[in-house]
Amino acid sequence: MSPDRSADRWDFYSCEIEGNPHSTMVNLSLFDIAPMPKLNIFHFLEITLKHPSPEHGMTTNQEFQTVSKMEDLIERCETGDLKYIARQTGGGKRKFYFYASPVFDFVSIADVLGQAFPAYEMTTFKFEDTDWQTYFEDLYPNAIALNEISNRSVFLQLEANGDNLDIPRRIDHTIIFKNRDPAKEFSMIAEGRGFTVEIKSSGIFSKTYDLLVQRVDPPSRLDPITYELKELAAGLGGSYDGWGCLVQKSSD
Repeated sequence: MSPDRSADRWDFYSCEIEGNPHSTMVNLSLFDIAPMPKLNIFHFLEITLKHPSPEHGMTTNQEFQTVSKMEDLIERCETGDLKYIARQTGGGKRKFYFYASPVFDFVSIADVLGQAFPAYEMTTFKFEDTDWQTYFEDLYPNAIALNEISNRSVFLQLEANGDNLDIPRRIDHTIIFKNRDPAKEFSMIAEGRGFTVEIKSSGIFSKTYDLLVQRVDPPSRLDPITYELKELAAGLGGSYDGWGCLVQKSSD
């Protein structure tokens, strides 16, 4: 019986491996519960794409349905002894990643896929990874990728309202500090980078300092900007609390 995956949260990010662009889709929800003591063997299954894009080595529309069916089959094979954790596409390959118990017969998964998709060349290997080091260090998104994922959710909301992300407009960023001095230092640095900053304090016995940081930028180019603000805030002991803007349509 397949386990309940309703609480799983999957998302993707872009990265570069050996000079080739890759897209990694990973189960983010495992971060808070891994490692799972019973699942201590890492498994890797790689297929060679038949029709990758000659430009970037990713999946094309010609092959999308087939590889999607592969993943559907993989999900149906998941049990309490096998957890599908991520997939990666790039360089003309698609790779599927798993953790399994030592007693799980992973060869059976490869056999099932091989029988269902006999035209595809498949490669597998495994190794012991009790601490799930591969998941945490190689597959889970780093700070830059997490920033990309966080921004994408806002981009999608804007686009759902007809927004043209390439139109520059005032972007409101919120930064929170617990102490006045680092809040002021952040403000000075941000203003030197073209932002305007408004500081408001709240609380009586335990004050916080909320910064409204504003600049005109197109949302489509916010990834490096929000990452810069997050790193600056974190370096001074503060925290970045998100951004927002008004919807701008091409006809506006």
